[in-house]
Amino acid sequence: MKIGIVGTGNMGRILGCGWAVHGHEVFFGARDPQTAVDAAELARANGAARAQAGSNREAAVFGDVIFYSVRDVDPTQVIGDISALDGKVVIDPNNWPVPEGKFDFAPIAQSLAERLQAWLPSAQVVKCFNTMAQELFEMPVDELRAQKVSAFIASDHAGARDTVAALTRDLGLAPVDMGPLRNARIVEPLGDVIRYLILGAGLGPYATLKVDVLQPAETGRFGGRHASAWWARNAETAG
Repeated sequence: MKIGIVGTGNMGRILGCGWAVHGHEVFFGARDPQTAVDAAELARANGAARAQAGSNREAAVFGDVIFYSVRDVDPTQVIGDISALDGKVVIDPNNWPVPEGKFDFAPIAQSLAERLQAWLPSAQVVKCFNTMAQELFEMPVDELRAQKVSAFIASDHAGARDTVAALTRDLGLAPVDMGPLRNARIVEPLGDVIRYLILGAGLGPYATLKVDVLQPAETGRFGGRHASAWWARNAETAG
């Protein structure tokens, strides 16, 4: 797969290197050309001979999948003509800034991913990679895979969700399908949760979020669930 990194910061560099080592063709883009060159050289030093570097515009043109790590900036200011992204899967990994000096996050009425989709009406925006620190990806893929760290994925395009799910697996994550893009409004607060755990609670960058489905209890010794009408309606829909 051809992946363009638009905005080679910490996460773009590390994920791009991981995908390149896995065998994908990765083009690192940045405002500062040297930042992109350094990332591509790091990927090549780890065995990814086809890693390339250049401008954000070149990365946008190159990729079939775009990792767009420029937070809340109109893409016309980053890549110019946005038609380069028409029909492409565009991954938004961004979170809102942490309020200065405290973890007092405002409710999310419109997600960053929805705003990006409004700016890119002909692209397929996917929310993902906002619920973990980049340090995780320094771990060997098999070791990370064994931990079953969740990657929450929301998009209005089912095929795009599938594409990004495959890319999460390549890096050792366990994808969780969160449905349509409006659900980025509940995925982005998970980014607030993990940042609080990492920084506010002092757990550090290897703190993670995981979704697990346990085996049902063999008995209902405390009476089980007395289903409400709401539960019955939604359980039927889910089934």
